[in-house]
Order: sequence, then structure tokens, then C-alpha cells
Amino acid sequence: MTKFNILAGMACILLVTGCANPAPLQPDRAVFNVDGSYQRKFYSQSIETTFDRTVAVFREANYKLDIVDRATGQISGRRGKTGDKGANNDTDLRFSALILPERGGSQVALRIVQIANQGVPIISQSKTEIVLNQPELYAYIFRRIESLSGSAASAVDAQADLAPIAEPTPEQ
Repeated sequence: MTKFNILAGMACILLVTGCANPAPLQPDRAVFNVDGSYQRKFYSQSIETTFDRTVAVFREANYKLDIVDRATGQISGRRGKTGDKGANNDTDLRFSALILPERGGSQVALRIVQIANQGVPIISQSKTEIVLNQPELYAYIFRRIESLSGSAASAVDAQADLAPIAEPTPEQ
């Protein structure tokens, strides 16, 4: 009986390790299928300038950037709980932006999604995604991208690598 248990245990281990995927995990880039839920804005500035300014605007707003890919023009990130301290608010915000060339300038396609937890934690909790489509929200962000200047713009220009910034570690 013990040999049978050992063989069964080894078979289970082989099954589990055989299903392991050694390939590196990639963020889901399917969010960049530009459809009607994206708001768009055209700029006369270069695509590189628009890309850098878009990254700077979202970093300035304390978003943690997941994807910053200059070669494809893809930018995405998320921001944790919003609201004042002590607020009972468990919603997160995510955005995805695609910077495209357009008529000698550039175009930003942007979508912001609010994610809210619903249900009883652990028992029946689910996440609901709501695409925010208020024109005023997008107009504000597009205006910030267009008018970014001063110290923020010079910091973007001085930055050679716009890769996602690692979260700071606590100092001891």
C-alpha cells in the first residue's frame, strides 16, 4: 500500500510540474483594442512629445504604470483606492492610452475604467468594471497633456528611460 501512495504522489507532482508554464508573464495587451469606448484628441505636436507628456500627466496623478511602450505607443496604469482618508470607497481606476501618428501630428486614444468590488468578501465578491465616458473628464486630461510645461515638461525631457518606476522600499 505504501508503494501505491508513493507512486500516486509522484504522479501528482509530475502532473503539477508538467502544467507549469516557464514562459515569462506578459501584461494583457488586449485592452488596447481601440473601439468606441476610447476618447480621442488630435495634437499638432510630435508623437514622441505627446507620448512623454501623457506618461508625465499620469505619473503626476499618482498612477502606477504597468505598460510604457514607446515602440508601440501603449501606456496603461492603475491607481488604488480614491477618496479622503477614512472614506468607505473601494474603487480603483485604470486607464489605457494609445499614442498614434495622425496627419503630421499625433493622436491620443484614452479610456478610463472604474473598478468596484461588489458582494460579500470571500463568499460572493466580484469586480465590476465601468467605463467612464464623461467628456469633461477626458477634456481635462487632454488639456493637461497639451499644456504640460515648466518643471514637469523639463523633467520628462531629461528622463532618458520612461520605464515604470518601481514602488519605493521603506527605509530602515
